[in-house]
Amino acid sequence: MGRFVQFLWSSLACGVACVASEDCAGADCSDASAVLQHKTKAKGRSTHSHSGRECSKPYPFIWDNDANYDDTLALLYLAHSENLDWKAITIESDGMGTPHGGPTNIAAAASLVGLGDVPIAMGGLSSLSPIATMPLQWRLETDEFFERMFRGGILDETDSAIVDLTAAQLIVKILTESACPVVILTTGPATNVAEALDMDPSIAGNIHGIYMMGSAYGVPGTNNVYDWQMTYNGVKGSCTEDGGQTYTGLSPPLNRSGVVSAIRPECRGVDMTAHGDTEWNVFMDVRAWHMVYGFLKDLPADHVYVLAANATLNMPVTLEEMEEYAARRSMQAKCKLRVLRVVLHVAIQFQRQAATLADPGLRIFVTELAKAFLAAGEAKWWDAQCAVVMDQVLSGLKQGVCSNWFEDKLTSVSLVWRSNLTDGELNPYGSVYDDADAHAPPIDYCLDGNVTQMWEVYWPMVNQTG
Repeated sequence: MGRFVQFLWSSLACGVACVASEDCAGADCSDASAVLQHKTKAKGRSTHSHSGRECSKPYPFIWDNDANYDDTLALLYLAHSENLDWKAITIESDGMGTPHGGPTNIAAAASLVGLGDVPIAMGGLSSLSPIATMPLQWRLETDEFFERMFRGGILDETDSAIVDLTAAQLIVKILTESACPVVILTTGPATNVAEALDMDPSIAGNIHGIYMMGSAYGVPGTNNVYDWQMTYNGVKGSCTEDGGQTYTGLSPPLNRSGVVSAIRPECRGVDMTAHGDTEWNVFMDVRAWHMVYGFLKDLPADHVYVLAANATLNMPVTLEEMEEYAARRSMQAKCKLRVLRVVLHVAIQFQRQAATLADPGLRIFVTELAKAFLAAGEAKWWDAQCAVVMDQVLSGLKQGVCSNWFEDKLTSVSLVWRSNLTDGELNPYGSVYDDADAHAPPIDYCLDGNVTQMWEVYWPMVNQTG
């Protein structure tokens, strides 16, 4: 727990009679998390039939993420879901979080919200298709934010939950040993999930549902990979000829004024602002997304859900709306929780909401998180919205924060890269497109979001007043 305040999480008050999260008819209750000494607590009783077995909520749950600001916002919500029995947190080391900082940063945030004993595993250091990584500057700034939280006593530094297994190994272990089907949420490049499925394809049969945040599917023009994101200190830092990001100095690595050059301008010769047709989670590991779709091909409908980037882009939020909602939440907090609302005159969406949180340590953390997220240059709901959508689907409320689904779509992920593009032509690499012959399962894509319901659902859950 953070030294500044002990976070009160009363929703984990009840226990279970067995180690596994569900009552499994006709089966012994055992799973991988028990082996890792992680004890869980039951929160609900709603059955779900899968492969002839009857299992009840909460579902065993794996959260795969890349340790970004929006992943952290998702964690604050997911920590209180009665649908989930936490089995593991796996970190995409090729995503937003640095390999050294991402796991311990998320471990500290998990401890703040009462999930300090959930096993955490690190993924491999490289994408399966390392054409790009998240912008280097953003990755460094994320680590700097968490270090400020450590110095300020808001978060405790900890590595106690980090296990020796790799992320892929831990995913395989849990899916192999879980007596009941597992829910997976991946809010990063999906590298860990792809490696786990490649390690043992049979584990796909024990997936209750997989939820993925990413892609620019469904609405033209929702690409969010831009050329301006590709540099750091004037040097390519996200998309180089060498996908391992070796160019991090202060000067351009090569002189391009001559006829012969070992590098091409922009992203391998492509201005992604003008020609991109993808989204960062996919762009970081296109092969991983392609593999996950293929390995899940035999899953039935209503098992794979993808929140496309435009589901957040189509949620226009104004400061006036935030102020109105913050005022309403403040009155409820005064009446129910007897806390004083801190009014923050900062032009960012999340901060005015954070001011209504009852727990002072959590309030400070979310406020500072919001500032850092905005400073990165682009702040959308992304992973936090995907978390809420998943929770609502598991609760039987599919039409909620997601206001528009394209259901049972057969789609493919393009691995094709082209550098010679004409004006207006889009690079196929990382695009997700309709394909009747796709080597993929039927997928439900969320294409639009309901911003009003997002406010009404997300903040009360984080604040535990809803």
